[in-house]
Amino acid sequence: MLDTSFDLTSSLARFTSTLNISDVPANIKAEACRLLLDSIGCMIAATRTRIAPIAYGAADFLGNGDVASVVGRKQRASLAGALYANGRLAHCMDLDETFPVDHHFGAAAVVAALALAEMHKATGSRFLQAVIAGYELGGRVASALGLPIFSMERHLSGFPVLYSCSAPVVFAAAGAAIQLETQDETLARQTLGIAGSNTPLPTTGMWSSSEIDLPDCKYADVGWAALAGVFAAHSAALGATGFSTIFDGDRGLIKMSGTDHFNPDTLVGGFGSRWMLAEIAYKPWPMSRWTHHPLTALVKAVGKASFDVQQIERVVIGTNVLACTQRFSNPNPRTFSSRQWSIPHAVAMVLLGVPVGPAWLDPAQDDNRDVRSLREKVSIEHWGPASAFANHIKREQWREMPARAVIVMRDGTHLEAETEFALGDPWTSDTAYGNEHIIEKFRAVSGLSTARANDVVQAALNIEVQPDVEAIVSVLRHA
Repeated sequence: MLDTSFDLTSSLARFTSTLNISDVPANIKAEACRLLLDSIGCMIAATRTRIAPIAYGAADFLGNGDVASVVGRKQRASLAGALYANGRLAHCMDLDETFPVDHHFGAAAVVAALALAEMHKATGSRFLQAVIAGYELGGRVASALGLPIFSMERHLSGFPVLYSCSAPVVFAAAGAAIQLETQDETLARQTLGIAGSNTPLPTTGMWSSSEIDLPDCKYADVGWAALAGVFAAHSAALGATGFSTIFDGDRGLIKMSGTDHFNPDTLVGGFGSRWMLAEIAYKPWPMSRWTHHPLTALVKAVGKASFDVQQIERVVIGTNVLACTQRFSNPNPRTFSSRQWSIPHAVAMVLLGVPVGPAWLDPAQDDNRDVRSLREKVSIEHWGPASAFANHIKREQWREMPARAVIVMRDGTHLEAETEFALGDPWTSDTAYGNEHIIEKFRAVSGLSTARANDVVQAALNIEVQPDVEAIVSVLRHA
């Protein structure tokens, strides 16, 4: 463990401002390209949800302009408007990546870097460098915050009252901005200080309460957080100063965000050798990551079996004690966000073969007789081995999260399977997502023509050699 007297803020500012693409391993650059493609797909898919007009209205509220592209709109918007709308859309479906501390901040790094690269006409290489810097900074803040759970004797026991899911998002955007605004360590330190002071309140505890009809604001507004991070960099460039020791002392940002077991090594240890992008987990479904392990077990149980869903008697999901709470077991989710947390709803979507994307979250599903019938057949049970995932925490990140699924047919047949990892987890060859997985997901959720999708895939996965980001943002405008 590092000495807590170490200048944490300065160390982060130095790393973020001096990171150079030439020092980044090839596998990390490849991961950043996949993150880019995945985030674009999430943004485009979200233009077909109820959140799109809300995001566009908020962008208009933030002022007119012709600076940066907004997904689904041909006319460029103000920088602030593009940051907000794209960030909000990128995360609203819960289809974007997850860092294994149960945080989502990759979209903020991508959205901030895209808007600023478009504004500055930066090269693809500089853009990619900014995305990596943003993700690395966000990941370190998330790791320092630790998992938003309590455990007793290495078993899950509850959620903290005070915890921030917004902080990593703000700093991911700030990290990208530090790079594309070409800030040195001194200026970057001020950016970090301002970003910290403008980070939204740690309201995750309220989100983790017993409420079932979950609101659109969720546990973090990625659009607002992305705007806050870039605003911090712009403010510092104008001469504003912030808390120059925002991560230091007994009242540093990590402590003020609700974490009481802060290990500084998670924040500043292993620069250049421990990459946060190596731990990224991708989502095959527009659902909370907590549901992905049961869904992975369900997919394994189904396998290549051919059966009539009408003949299903019941589906039993075994998971950890926290995923047995009412929001996860709710068979009648009534809001956009509630559908993203309901395991019975997700089971119905999988078994009915509903295409992954906006259709999963469409309120019309509530009126579908087959969907309602399957939801009612799903029971969520506490499965002992699942709650022991606290035994597999590494550097405050989860690894194995056991789950099981059993499909009981009317003729007595049982289809069942267990899993320790979810599809998209990077730690096993059976679940890790490579280019082919992200490309397949992008084609499915974006709804683009084959030719148009091919162009985007090529531009995103080869962004480092592109002269600018126009090949990407032009797709956003015409999606």
